[in-house]
Amino acid sequence: MIDRATASTLAHDVGKYVARVAMNVAPGEPVPAALIPLLVKDLYELPGGRASACFEALARGLTDPRLDRAREHLTAIDALEERVRAGDASACSEACAQAREIHALLSALAKR
Repeated sequence: MIDRATASTLAHDVGKYVARVAMNVAPGEPVPAALIPLLVKDLYELPGGRASACFEALARGLTDPRLDRAREHLTAIDALEERVRAGDASACSEACAQAREIHALLSALAKR
């Protein structure tokens, strides 16, 4: 069982930040070039490090299928890092799609 405070922290410290740019890009639309550096920062350069590392630090020892799915999306985002940093349009769009899924999963977990 995940307590409300931890769920809220995950939703804010990971979900909100990974999706900050992604929520402003319509699904299927390219990420504007001006937003790519912000996307990189949101996914790979949070104050606590990579979004996946921040997630793992907060979710350590917790079990929930939504956390497992969020972890899978974060792994996919990490695999795209080189291409996202290079501004590859398809990688940036895919990273945004993954980020929106993470946001939805962690928001739902916090609202339960």
